[in-house]
Amino acid sequence: MSVCKSVLILISLLFSVSLVQCTEFVPVFMWSSNKVNEKVPALHKISQDSFKDDVLEHLKENPFVIVFAEQTLSPEDFAQRDQKGATLFPNLEKHKKNSKVSYLPYVQNPIKALKHLGEEVTEISVSDVTESLQFPLTNILIVDLNDARDDEHRFDMLKRHDAAVISIYKEIAKKHNNILVLYTAHHTSWVAPEDVVSSRKIRSLLAVNERSVFVKNNYSLIYYSEASFVLDKSLNTNGTAVTLNFVDEKENTSIILTGTSDQLQVRFEFSSSTSVGYWILKEVVATYNNTEYNLNSTALSDIYALTTFSYHCGDQTFTGENTNFELYFSAFQVQLFFDGIGNVTKFSDAYDCVGFTSVPIWSGIFVTAVLLLIMTLGITMMMDIKTMDRFDDAKGKTITVNAE
Repeated sequence: MSVCKSVLILISLLFSVSLVQCTEFVPVFMWSSNKVNEKVPALHKISQDSFKDDVLEHLKENPFVIVFAEQTLSPEDFAQRDQKGATLFPNLEKHKKNSKVSYLPYVQNPIKALKHLGEEVTEISVSDVTESLQFPLTNILIVDLNDARDDEHRFDMLKRHDAAVISIYKEIAKKHNNILVLYTAHHTSWVAPEDVVSSRKIRSLLAVNERSVFVKNNYSLIYYSEASFVLDKSLNTNGTAVTLNFVDEKENTSIILTGTSDQLQVRFEFSSSTSVGYWILKEVVATYNNTEYNLNSTALSDIYALTTFSYHCGDQTFTGENTNFELYFSAFQVQLFFDGIGNVTKFSDAYDCVGFTSVPIWSGIFVTAVLLLIMTLGITMMMDIKTMDRFDDAKGKTITVNAE
């Protein structure tokens, strides 16, 4: 009996793990040309069945349903900005202001829910749609945005898809009066589960999406996203995208981390101070066309951390003091292991380039200090007020003050 129970427990665990792995929450942009969509809480997770019921309510009006499906998409993608601060979805953001648009940040398997509605579903590539602008006669049309290019950044691909979605929608609007449009994805692009360590939660890097690179070497872990460099930053041009392949080597008390590509080579030198238990970035040298550029971090503080910690920074930029060369990472995290990395596959807790006392915190401290100073002065002045201790008695002798 004990063996049978063990087998049943093992089967149930495997089944539960498989259910977890097949469940993904992805964002959904949904709008209708006729019906005003209901607003939903921004952080509310919608189950597959609830989303299915919502779509069925829209189908009662017999709309033409078109679904634009990315391969991967996450709510974090809508928060991303390029080097000029522009969003990746300018057209969808403008369309989002319309009262007929609903943005659902976490929907469980929306594509699977649409395929289980019992309606006729047809899938077609976006390249076929843009070439002919002909749409099959079907109840639900899924347009797969699967035209990624080898030499294209994912940022640029999402911007191009944003323009294609609105363009195709306008063409459909010329032929149909009642349209239901959805912009979603098959899978999530960001996976950052939380592990419980010492009765508290910490974030760790588990998987890498298409626009991110995670490298494990002998003595280092490094993660970066959207790397680019600019030769002349005074021209305010977009950076040249680059993918760096990192290798490391140990030299005495230093670790040399070298990233190379067809166009650029970047050399990071990290040194260890065993007496105080810290490691620090000592030098950054970029080489382009046999020209070396000595770079410094533009962060508020040096790049350093305890030997058991990692360093993380969003929008990490390295620039030269006397040159216009600039190296940019939209996200950057590194950790050094001077004794060898062993079986480590994820980062430890991170020192962040944004200090603990940020500008809003300093502003609050300053305003509070001013108010406390005013209150202290007011109370001090009130306590210094002295009342009269002698009064004139009408029946007695008058008070006389001798003045010489």
